[in-house]
Amino acid sequence: MITRDTTIARLLEEHPQLLEFLASYHAHFEKLRNRLLRRVMAPRVTVADAARIAGIAEDELLGALRRAAGVPQPAGCGGDARPGPAWAPTPRPTALGALPATERVDLDVRDDIRRGEEPFVRIMAAVKALGAGQALVLRAPFEPVPLYEVLGKRGLAHWTERHASDDWSVWFYREPTAPAGAVSPAAAGRSGSTTLDVRGLEAPLPMQRVLERLEDLGAGETLEVIHSRRPLFLYPQLDDRGFAHETDEPEPGLVRIRIRRSA
Repeated sequence: MITRDTTIARLLEEHPQLLEFLASYHAHFEKLRNRLLRRVMAPRVTVADAARIAGIAEDELLGALRRAAGVPQPAGCGGDARPGPAWAPTPRPTALGALPATERVDLDVRDDIRRGEEPFVRIMAAVKALGAGQALVLRAPFEPVPLYEVLGKRGLAHWTERHASDDWSVWFYREPTAPAGAVSPAAAGRSGSTTLDVRGLEAPLPMQRVLERLEDLGAGETLEVIHSRRPLFLYPQLDDRGFAHETDEPEPGLVRIRIRRSA
């Protein structure tokens, strides 16, 4: 069975004919024809990751792959093609806006990937060496979606910039935490807004990140959450904790939730 969690490596191992199918299906997948690039990308990218990277609806890509491979298709899946959750720019997080240039650690893996070399060890070594207030700026030829979950489990948030279709920068950083006894901006008579992007995180990490950030949210402050879907299980938690919230969806796959303390 081909599922959202099937890696591209396993998919092509079990169904070699899908290599050309994918390469001709979407321009983003043409890179799979390159054996060296395929060796780097395929083991870590799942079907769900591939759909997001290409901006294709996940169920549409799954349906197309299952039909091309001649495997069973679950009822109600793989309907007509429709737009997926396209990447959209988000405001630079406050934590990065105040980051000194000396605390930025740059790692460019574009040439590694083009040579077919595995950059994962270099990336993890750079993450391990990060100081408490430093941010890792990773430059890659595609959006490294699988890293979001891996580094999220290590306590790193991320912010993504797209320079071109084959040129991306992702900032991995630790959310600042207020020291014990510190006065929040709201308590000092100031108001503000912060942004938290939880796209790409697997459940229950998005809800955990939101609830953790809300602990320090003061009166007059707003937390704007960027999500890929409406977090239906989060809303009751917000209501129980006394937070007001409103949601809008500027485009398919991009959901914004603004949260503030109720009066």
